[in-house]
Amino acid sequence: MNSKSKYAILLLSSVLVIYAIIGGMLGRVSAQNGSYQQLSIFMEVLSRIQNDYVDDPSIKDAVAGAIRGLIENVDPYGGYLSPKDVAFYKDYNPQKTAGVGIVLSKIVRLGYPVIVSAIPGGPAAKADLTTGDMIESIDGVTTREMNLVQINAVLANPAGKPVTLSVIRRRRAEPEMVTLTRQVMQVPPIEAKMLEGNVAYLKIPYLGAGKALDAKRQLDGLLKKGATSVVLDLRYCAGGDEKEGEALANLFLDTGTIGYLQGQKFEKQVIAVNPKDTLTKAPMVVLVNQGTAGASELVAGAIADNRRGQLVGLKTFGTGSFQKLIPMEDGWALLLSVAKYYTPSGKEIQQVEPQDSGIRPTVEVQQTEEENLDPNDDQAPPPPVKTQPEEDRQLKKALEVLKDPSKATATRKAA
Repeated sequence: MNSKSKYAILLLSSVLVIYAIIGGMLGRVSAQNGSYQQLSIFMEVLSRIQNDYVDDPSIKDAVAGAIRGLIENVDPYGGYLSPKDVAFYKDYNPQKTAGVGIVLSKIVRLGYPVIVSAIPGGPAAKADLTTGDMIESIDGVTTREMNLVQINAVLANPAGKPVTLSVIRRRRAEPEMVTLTRQVMQVPPIEAKMLEGNVAYLKIPYLGAGKALDAKRQLDGLLKKGATSVVLDLRYCAGGDEKEGEALANLFLDTGTIGYLQGQKFEKQVIAVNPKDTLTKAPMVVLVNQGTAGASELVAGAIADNRRGQLVGLKTFGTGSFQKLIPMEDGWALLLSVAKYYTPSGKEIQQVEPQDSGIRPTVEVQQTEEENLDPNDDQAPPPPVKTQPEEDRQLKKALEVLKDPSKATATRKAA
């Protein structure tokens, strides 16, 4: 078989691969929406590369790049994974795998991975990395072409060794070089205490395995000591296990739903409240901010939509999708979001446009350091530098709302 024939076969195979991805998985190939035209353009571009490029092209690499671009421009949490990536993805456990203690997102418009939250006590938190900071490169390698699985893999290996990040701080023009040491993160404990006025205060830094049960024990102890109301602090609580979020929400709900999961081809799965798991009906406020994401957003959405309590703080980050690993040839795989989490009223926690994602608080209160925190706001000035410990304005407002519910001025937009 001559070279031209081989290229023709590869070209046809490439088009079929793209057709299968767009048509078979997304279910959108039709004359009406222009997908046939886009396939025709792709075929023409690939043909031009094959015939006119200055060197002998690698069609395999070109198609791999096209697939990667297709997936990651549609789904910031997806990716085209190599066999090595697949192995890491299957074994990855944030509580057992080495890293630098950050929960990441990827906003297509920005290109770079964005820090949603830095886990307290971890290497990133100690270096003052925070919500909205972007990682431009890792040990000199740009992150633009990496999906989140690959980024987490690079941050994890080799364990115990330092890693240098080029970090673009929020609203700063020049990147900053930050060197951290990889380590297995010890998830910080839940903070539970009694505040003045018999208010049970529960701060959950990460909803990892077993945290909902731990929260139940801690809260039960405070209730038995005479707590008559609750402040649930979910600020900077990102990532974790959605099942833990469901269990935590259920402690405060005795009827209704916690939310539901649904996708284009994914049958609706309603997350119902189990009255047997309810712990308390005491008045409550949930503290949220831009670092509240994932499982903790399920909790916030359930409390707000069931009118079980008030949300105080800032709009949450907005991550709530369910991924499926789809095997391909030669050990490769697609990681694709096939469903999204919705609040009981039907609001998508994670929307196509990042600025539309997240859950708005009932009462919006900004910390001094958190003015214009939204990482999607390119025009906002940088936050002021800390000079001294600041008053926790959000917690203060939460206590005011518990004492006098009329202070809960509604600012939350309808779904």
